[in-house]
Amino acid sequence: MEFQESRAEHFTSISREPPPHVLIERALIQIAGDGDAAKFRNEVLAAAGWKHSNLISFGKYPDQAASAFNRIRAVLAQTQDKGAVMASLGGG
Repeated sequence: MEFQESRAEHFTSISREPPPHVLIERALIQIAGDGDAAKFRNEVLAAAGWKHSNLISFGKYPDQAASAFNRIRAVLAQTQDKGAVMASLGGG
């Protein structure tokens, strides 16, 4: 899967088009399948370097969010296998 690069401004501005991180989150939910998609999303974000709880807005730390989503983006360009995504990010 190919996604545009996430930039800090994607987390602090409004656009008609969904920003890359929204599309990446949708892909993660789809990859998770019928299981706990929200849990998988949170685990992937943590493995990618997002050090904040899921209650913290990405807009509060946009540079960190962009970095985490770009790590996920690079992995999703190689694999969409749930286990391989986590393994590539150093989680599970």
